[in-house]
Amino acid sequence: MKDHSAFSAALVLTLLAGSSACSSSGGHGAGAVASGGAGESGGVEPAGNGGSTAAGGVAATDMGGMGAGIGPGGGTAGAGPSAASGAPGAAGGAPSLKSAPVNNIKGPDVTFSEFAIPKVSAATSSSPGGISAGADGRIWFLHQNTGPSAIGAISMDGAHIAEYITSVTNIGPVAITPGPDGNVWYTKQQGIGKMQPSGMYTEYSAPKGAQTGGIVKGPDGSMWFTEPIVNRIGTISMSGQAKDYPIPGTGKDPGDIVLGADGNLWFAETTGNNIGRITPAGVVTEYPIPTPASFPNAITAGPDGNLWFVEHDAHNIGRITPTGEVSEFGIPSGGRPYAIAAGPDGNLWFSEPGSTNAIGRCTPMGGISEYPIPSANTEVAGIAAGPDKNIWFAERDANKIGRVSNLTGGGNVSSAMGALVGTPLTTSGKCSKDTDCISSGKGCGGDVCSYKTMPQTCVLATIGDPGYCTVASDCWCTVEGATCDTTTHHCSILSH
Repeated sequence: MKDHSAFSAALVLTLLAGSSACSSSGGHGAGAVASGGAGESGGVEPAGNGGSTAAGGVAATDMGGMGAGIGPGGGTAGAGPSAASGAPGAAGGAPSLKSAPVNNIKGPDVTFSEFAIPKVSAATSSSPGGISAGADGRIWFLHQNTGPSAIGAISMDGAHIAEYITSVTNIGPVAITPGPDGNVWYTKQQGIGKMQPSGMYTEYSAPKGAQTGGIVKGPDGSMWFTEPIVNRIGTISMSGQAKDYPIPGTGKDPGDIVLGADGNLWFAETTGNNIGRITPAGVVTEYPIPTPASFPNAITAGPDGNLWFVEHDAHNIGRITPTGEVSEFGIPSGGRPYAIAAGPDGNLWFSEPGSTNAIGRCTPMGGISEYPIPSANTEVAGIAAGPDKNIWFAERDANKIGRVSNLTGGGNVSSAMGALVGTPLTTSGKCSKDTDCISSGKGCGGDVCSYKTMPQTCVLATIGDPGYCTVASDCWCTVEGATCDTTTHHCSILSH
């Protein structure tokens, strides 16, 4: 599996360690462990903080007049209750493609914009992974490539992209999130770092040298993070003092972590197949996910007061209430969701890497819409809400940062209503109208008769190629409400 998410590198290390999944609800002690800092060349952090400071190399780039357009997760405890809206798969078996109820809904027409990240050198690319909004009004993203290890930032209009070098590790930065101190905090191999808007950074060692995963601001003014391989949850103060707490049992591999509306921290156990909750005092409770082996890869706090998570291997979006009741919602395309974020429009937005290559939208009631990303094969990774009330995402293999705007409608990209988002085009035969492409292998909203090619042929729908029609009967998605716009000569269901 490719490292699509912000914290995937830590999970890869976990899987290589050969951890096995098991469930335990027994008691545990509060193992708080103090941490020192990692040494770095450069200035020195004040005594007692155990860290050091270095200036990151700044490569500020003026992107010129690009168009605006693209859019940031000791005591004793027992296992909590769970309830599912759909029947879980058989115990021990692989989850089915549609293991939960599917509610495919027509989403609002949105707008996509994409911004290319300048290469540091001809031999390297940024491969952006994790992404988050910063307190300085920029969108920050991780350089998932180790040549070099770096963190980037992009302005709201996409015109300026800066890159700041961090210390070299084997896997680069892992996850990123804003802190209460105005800096962005990130996890890295066996450590935690904080970076100022200027590019100056400080890094600290993780407790016991553990690998780190997801990271989030806690209710106590500290940063909380996961330690996948050792099955622990850590916390670090603004000055770098760290400790951690154990999760019951072994083989849980906690990945992403988020602060819930209830004041507790919630985390996804990728191989434990649980959603965990830890109080600021370190008390852990676990709630099982109904579908087995779902690989919950990311989690976020929803606008409805619940926690929402992705089930990468079960093709579902999950929801858990603060009392531990779990519901699952199947993804219409059968895509594999990887990262998820709460949007300013009151819905959840998630990334779908791989052949699906889409951005998904889920309402609080579980209605899901999917939008194909204009660029092909992006291996879309992290996703986050920006201060501009848009959704931003990282295109790892395309070396771009993307933005979704017009979240409530008025854009030029319609959600793909068919269940075959991402399916390859099987033919590119000659055509004169969209209905001629009905056998080319895509669902409604997927392929069109290109008006840009001569002779005209069936192509995958893109923003720049709206297809062609003269009357509604030329649109082969009339069953889903398509009509022909006689001014633009394309079918309204596509809205390209």
